[in-house]
Amino acid sequence: MENNLSQSVRMLCRKQGITMRQLAEKMQIAPESLSRAINGNPQLSTIQSIASNLNVKVADLFNISLGQSDLTAIVVWRGETLVTDDINSLLGFVAEIKSTLQNEDIMENDINGQYHAK
Repeated sequence: MENNLSQSVRMLCRKQGITMRQLAEKMQIAPESLSRAINGNPQLSTIQSIASNLNVKVADLFNISLGQSDLTAIVVWRGETLVTDDINSLLGFVAEIKSTLQNEDIMENDINGQYHAK
């Protein structure tokens, strides 16, 4: 089963009359790299490049597949990406991050969102 990002990218390519290979060429990456990215755990920079080359906003890549809900959250933390339109899923992911940071003896300490050791 395709994931939401993969479905959205393929649909946007069809709407724009381009192939996935042509999108990869525009992004200056191999088609295989694009496929791995949209079917796996893409870097934020890759998601931004996909959106830019499809002339859409990053959120649009996920709103299409998530049904245009009021909430679309994209959280990238330590190489793990969560994309959700469910508040409970988002809060659960944030709770996992907080628990991990507490276990590592780290706390949030400044307005820039940077973490500092206690």
